[in-house]
Amino acid sequence: MTTTELNLPKSITRLYSKLDEKVLLQALQIALRRTIAQERKELKTVQARISKFERKYKKRFREFEKNLPPEGDYVIHEDYGEWSFLEEKAKLLSQDIADYERVYGGR
Repeated sequence: MTTTELNLPKSITRLYSKLDEKVLLQALQIALRRTIAQERKELKTVQARISKFERKYKKRFREFEKNLPPEGDYVIHEDYGEWSFLEEKAKLLSQDIADYERVYGGR
């Protein structure tokens, strides 16, 4: 086990002695469920934006990146910047969801 220190408002600390570990774990599970749902919703939005670029350029990001001309037009480089950001965001969201699900114990 790991010990974590939390800074809680006084109103909660007064209740803390009345709460047992089971109640706190249940609260954490509820929070994790909500967080997972929010992260999945955000990931779906990010993936939809990525799909628009895939349709526009008829290729996946890695292939697009490999063939990016060193001196392209403004639109291509703007798309590359946004698409690159979206790919990284999707990766981080997916990792976070997996981490949350490991803590929560499943879906």
